[in-house]
Amino acid sequence: MSPRRRMPEPEPIGPFSDETEVEMSAIRRGLWLDDDQEVAAPRRASRAAAEGDEPEEMDLAEVDLQPRRASRALPAEDVQPEPEPVTEAPQAAPESAEQAGKQAEAKAPAQTKPAASTPASKPKAPVQELTPDQRRRRRWLVGVAAGAAASLALSFGVGALPPQDAPLPDTVPLVTAISRTCPVTDLAPGTLVAASSEGDIGVRIVGERRSTEQAGRLWLPDRTAPSVISPTLPQASVSGGHIVSTDTQLWWGTCRAPQADQYVQLPGGVDARLTIINPEPDDALVDVTLSGPEGEITGDGLRGLTVPGNSQIAVELSSHAQGTDALGARIRSSVGRVLAVGQVSRPTGGDFAAGTAQGTAVVIPALPSDPSSTKLLLTNPGTSRNVVKIEAVSEAGRYVLEGYEGYALDAQRTVSLDLTSLIAGSPMALVITARDSFAATAVVQVADDFAIEPGVLADDSVAAQDLVSVVPGPGLLQLANPGSGEVLAVINWGTGQAPANRTIGPGAIASIEIPAGAAQARVEATGPIAGALLLTVPDRSGIAVVVLHAAARPQASMPMEVDPVLGR
Repeated sequence: MSPRRRMPEPEPIGPFSDETEVEMSAIRRGLWLDDDQEVAAPRRASRAAAEGDEPEEMDLAEVDLQPRRASRALPAEDVQPEPEPVTEAPQAAPESAEQAGKQAEAKAPAQTKPAASTPASKPKAPVQELTPDQRRRRRWLVGVAAGAAASLALSFGVGALPPQDAPLPDTVPLVTAISRTCPVTDLAPGTLVAASSEGDIGVRIVGERRSTEQAGRLWLPDRTAPSVISPTLPQASVSGGHIVSTDTQLWWGTCRAPQADQYVQLPGGVDARLTIINPEPDDALVDVTLSGPEGEITGDGLRGLTVPGNSQIAVELSSHAQGTDALGARIRSSVGRVLAVGQVSRPTGGDFAAGTAQGTAVVIPALPSDPSSTKLLLTNPGTSRNVVKIEAVSEAGRYVLEGYEGYALDAQRTVSLDLTSLIAGSPMALVITARDSFAATAVVQVADDFAIEPGVLADDSVAAQDLVSVVPGPGLLQLANPGSGEVLAVINWGTGQAPANRTIGPGAIASIEIPAGAAQARVEATGPIAGALLLTVPDRSGIAVVVLHAAARPQASMPMEVDPVLGR
């Protein structure tokens, strides 16, 4: 076997440095090369270098990068020189058994023969010391091969690379501040009553751009235009509304967040109006769909309504549903968000009709014990008949109202059910369940006034354990526990007031008198509940219902629980 031709010392290629062992170690590990392993260059490149010519451009296919998977370098005496390719010639018959064994051993594949089994009589080729230029040449070749391997991996897509865990924060900022819009009536000026869970309150009149900051407890009389209230702190929440009091009537228009889809139910279209408020600076595009006991009600001026930014419009419902005793309106905006609220003013009473919830389980939180009449408005917006069940939650427990175990509600209908005889003389709440989604609102008549009370969803989440509302006047707080377990409720009435505790049994209610000077009712319970304030006017007629809503939990951030396998 002829010795391997030594490569001459070529000129350095590129700005290499001898201090590259640390940088090149990663490439060696990636190609399984040891420090003593040499990369063999093609013969024609060596020949050209020996003749003094510039080496030809090398083809990576001709570069011998035979890897070794050993975890450590072999001793120098065990390193075998690369054999020259030879052509086998016919061999003569062995003269002895020893010679036959040597021939068989020589024919054995090199990769199956361990280095330790090399016969002692076989000479060992000396290992040549690499010059610095040869080491740089070897590093250059390794770098070229590594670049080619990386390009090949990228050609198969980024998915071929192992996933890397992105750094995640330990906490995520939690912002719960939300603005609410408060309606007014043209019947009489109202008083804006609002309270903040923390900090001051920003107040802006719809139609104006300037806002002012007020104290956390608001009492602003003589309001004739709708307002927008918002907390000044990002983790705080506000509750409030406009209260209007006349000689015989008490109105309550609760402040609510604008929505893109909402339902409003009224006791007929007589002396009824639908007000649509757009508190945003841009115009909103709105469609109104009306339904009554006979089905959908069509007419001009209901579709494609443009509500200019920072303003309101009114839709007179008397011209569309004059002879109905039940009217449902669905307000959907294709552009922007609006607040829709109904207004009914009659000799027998008047009130705002706030948006009601739509779902398969709805709760009417509070009905007084001595109403002149109690009617339940139900709307089925679907295209098929729905079946609803009506249950009472009272001091005696939860039970199904007689005759309403399965009431058939036709498609696209709004009906009025008279429940006066079933609940007279006993305070209670109502739980209505059905197979498909529906909307529900109660209309309660007391003396010469009535209150329109929208339904809320029967919520089993933690949000239904923390309720809040501003207190605009005297009356009763009524809490309903529609669940099957006992609930402990703690009521906080605000600064300077002693809290109240009540234990509410399963399917039962509790009534608590509102103390004088109470600013806000904050109810924290050990289970999901529903509640409302039944407001009255001492020594004269007037009733209004203030439904409690879920309170925002003030916290600056929430902890993150990272799932290490998420996204893999």
